Order: sequence, then structure tokens, then C-alpha cells
Amino acid sequence: MNLLTNADKSIRIITYLGLIALSACTAVSSQEQIFTSKEGKFSIAMPGSFVEEVNTPIKGITTRTWTTIKDESTYTVAHSTFAKKIAVEKVPKILQALSEAAIKSNFVNGKRIAGSSVMKNGYKCLDFTLTGVPSPSLQAESKKKGINFNNKLIYQRSLLCIKDNQAVEALALLPSSDELKSKGASFIQSVNLK
Repeated sequence: MNLLTNADKSIRIITYLGLIALSACTAVSSQEQIFTSKEGKFSIAMPGSFVEEVNTPIKGITTRTWTTIKDESTYTVAHSTFAKKIAVEKVPKILQALSEAAIKSNFVNGKRIAGSSVMKNGYKCLDFTLTGVPSPSLQAESKKKGINFNNKLIYQRSLLCIKDNQAVEALALLPSSDELKSKGASFIQSVNLK
């Protein structure tokens, strides 16, 4: 359970760090950039320039994030390394718990509007979509950096994958269901796990 608690904190921090990193973003190009992690664990098509944030380890979890802001949308990918290998039989339960934690930590009266379990190159993944008004903590963190959600309904499309002691999460915060269906879907589909 301690690993789950630490992983939940890590997911919340990933979301917040993605928003914090936005303030450091320069103007992005309209071109997608294929980004491959230094460790070679994944690649993804980022929709413009991105900012890397190296995080301090949290009780055995080291996370690095990369974030792009494009128009009114935020795109973040994170790679986490856990101190210990996660037992294969525990992964589905952990993925489910983390998606539930995302609803509670990122939204007020948020809800899941889609979700499915998938396998990608040996990683067990959960592809899910959430919607709701951003939580006060998410709004406060974003306001510090000049981003104002104004209590608007937003959408979160996420792909969270775990294999051994590695986790990769791609997350898009989007202002409309149209962007969710087009830009959010293409961002998630571009994840290539290795």
C-alpha cells in the first residue's frame, strides 16, 4: 500500500509539475517533435517545444516529466522509476487506483467518461478519459503560473503504463471534447513503449 500511496503522490506531482513547467515554455512550433527518453524506454510525438523537469525522488520513486503547451491544451509525458519491481499481478489494481486518485485530486465532481486496459510492448496500461471542473489545488497551482481555468469544464486523456519498476504516463489536459477526440487521441496514440 505504501508503494500505491507514493505512486499516487507521484501522479499528482506529475500533473502539477506539468502545469508549473508551462510558465517556462517558450512559444511552440506548430510542428510535432518526436521525443525519445534518454533511457530509451519510450518515444512520443510532442505537439511542439517542451520543457523538461527533473524531480527529486519521493520515497523510492524518481520521476522526470516533459511538458508542452499548445493553444489552451497541456501535454505532459512522465517516466518514473520505482526502487522495487512491481509484481505483475498487482499492476492492474495499481493502475485502477491511480486513475481513481486522478479523479479525486484533479477534479471537483470529476468523472471517468472512458477507460480500457491495454498491453503495449509488455507494459500493462490503462487508457482513460476524465472530465470535470479542475480541483481548487490544480487551479491554485495553475494560477501561480498565470494559467486560469476559471472553473471551466476540462478533459484529461491519460495513458498510464507499468512494467517491472518502470512507469510511463502520457497526459493531455484539453479545453473541449472536440480537442479530446482529435488532439488528445493522437497524442496518446503516439506513445511508443520499448
